[in-house]
Amino acid sequence: MAIEFDLYENPGKDEADSLKLHAKVITKDLITTKNLRESINRKCTASPADVAAVLTALSDELFEALNNGYSVHFDGLGYFSLSLRCAPDVNPKHVTASDVSVKGIKFVPDKGLMDKFKVADLQRTTDKSRHSEKMNDEEVMKRLETYFAENEYMQRKDFERLTGFNLSKASRYINRLVDSGVLKNIASKFHPLYIYLQKE
Repeated sequence: MAIEFDLYENPGKDEADSLKLHAKVITKDLITTKNLRESINRKCTASPADVAAVLTALSDELFEALNNGYSVHFDGLGYFSLSLRCAPDVNPKHVTASDVSVKGIKFVPDKGLMDKFKVADLQRTTDKSRHSEKMNDEEVMKRLETYFAENEYMQRKDFERLTGFNLSKASRYINRLVDSGVLKNIASKFHPLYIYLQKE
């Protein structure tokens, strides 16, 4: 089965910064622990219950090793280690354990695992759900005027439907409109609600 991918514009502060592209896998779905358990069971003599027990034990052992300050290596898979973060305003001379927390788990794949992907079957496909429509500023303003002629408020999702922009581009564009005084957020930062200032 091919690995499907598409090309996406790199996010930038303005449209001129969005000309460079990057490739990204189009994820088909999520493989769950149940899916893995059943697949492993079909390929070996271990029962589903045995596979489930081993996977649970691996998770427990990984946590215990990382929690004790070790890195962990699984042959054929890769290396796991913890990454930490420190409070941004902490005084280096007075750092305590309360100023530091676990940021995440780093994973570095084994070379052998990566080598398998050298012969991967890659296929470009258009991911319509992630691409934004091409629209100039004049057309955006016309659509805003039409929208606010009939509506008093706008949410980000309304702007996405209005312009065809994806979430990332819509958020950047709205920030530009707020900075330029076209829109104003009258609610909170995390639950914004915008009004059209040029109506006033």
